[in-house]
Amino acid sequence: MRRAGPKRLGGLVALVGAMACSQPAPRLVRRDLAPPFQSGWARVVLDAPAQRDSRGLWISDAEGRSVPFLRGREGLWAPQPLELRHLNLGTDDQGRPTADFELQLPAGWEVGERARLRLDLDLQGQAPWVATVVAARQRAGGEFLAYEAEDHVYDLSPSGHRTSLRLPWDGDRYRLSLRPEQGRVPRILGLRAWAETPPEAISPHLQEDAALAPVAGRPGSWRVSLGAPDRITGLEVVLAPPAAPLRVEVCPAQGEGGPLASALLWNLPALGSRATRVDLPPTLAQDLLLRLPEGAQPVSVKVRLHREALLFPAEKGVAYCLHLGGEAKPAPGDLGALPSSRLLLAAEPLGLGPERPDPDGLPRRVDAAARSRPWIPWVAGLAILGLGVVAWRLLREGRDPV
Repeated sequence: MRRAGPKRLGGLVALVGAMACSQPAPRLVRRDLAPPFQSGWARVVLDAPAQRDSRGLWISDAEGRSVPFLRGREGLWAPQPLELRHLNLGTDDQGRPTADFELQLPAGWEVGERARLRLDLDLQGQAPWVATVVAARQRAGGEFLAYEAEDHVYDLSPSGHRTSLRLPWDGDRYRLSLRPEQGRVPRILGLRAWAETPPEAISPHLQEDAALAPVAGRPGSWRVSLGAPDRITGLEVVLAPPAAPLRVEVCPAQGEGGPLASALLWNLPALGSRATRVDLPPTLAQDLLLRLPEGAQPVSVKVRLHREALLFPAEKGVAYCLHLGGEAKPAPGDLGALPSSRLLLAAEPLGLGPERPDPDGLPRRVDAAARSRPWIPWVAGLAILGLGVVAWRLLREGRDPV
């Protein structure tokens, strides 16, 4: 058999070294935005691919100039405390604790200036107890209209308690009553109201069915899987009935470190009562780990996703582009304070076009830590080359006749 010569073998090893030293070229992508129909605040909601590559994104006009924008992220609008007037606390005709109040609006504000109200209830009762909050609102002196969705407050110490709820801000006056579900219903001692606009009001939450499978060798642990990484903000977990209130934990897929979030869930069809929601801090992931106490079993899991929205001033008929995959091109100035969020809620999101190469993109810069180690891949390549030469010489010496 013909042996490879030193030149051929050396060339092969050099090629391997060069491959070890090579680095992938940056993937610069642009996405066209549909021109707005009118001048003013515009918004674009990121889809799953853009959300996964949202680091360093920027927006430009047709001339390639960077346009200032804001991310519709958590905390964009800090909660604003609202004063209450005509607060009445008592019981209704069924003996259920009630609260009736109107909102005192800050100067220049109108009803709906923020997307929703957060109500913090000061409750007094002997744990354990669970109560359903039945809420209604009144508009411009009309009749009280009840909300279809009902919420829960509870005190299951030491497992946990919850005394806050959130309602859409679409009324002038509100009325709450507590319907007992477990234990003795608590008294309402006081109430505080906050106005806030959550990110899902700008770009709504999405829900997707997730694959659910038990983790081998880990009783009570279940793997929740999506088809691709996405920005997860919560789970809707339906437990096999009957399940009394119990604490579940959501952890990283590797199971390392503490839980990302925990919540009390239950499913009691005989009482017509069920709790399924686990809120998470926004987490970019494809898989999560669900931990349940012994004997509890999930029937189904839906994953709540929240895609970021970008808010920027746009001119009618002007073409804009979203740039991804590289460094952000800085825009002059800072948008700072926003106008009324009602204007932003009214704006329809602009369409987001398909991916195409970006001639205006800026390659991502290498940080100082990476720049201090550029010689590492070259040393690895030279080591491979040296080992190849030594191996070739040993092979030749072993085969040469004495």
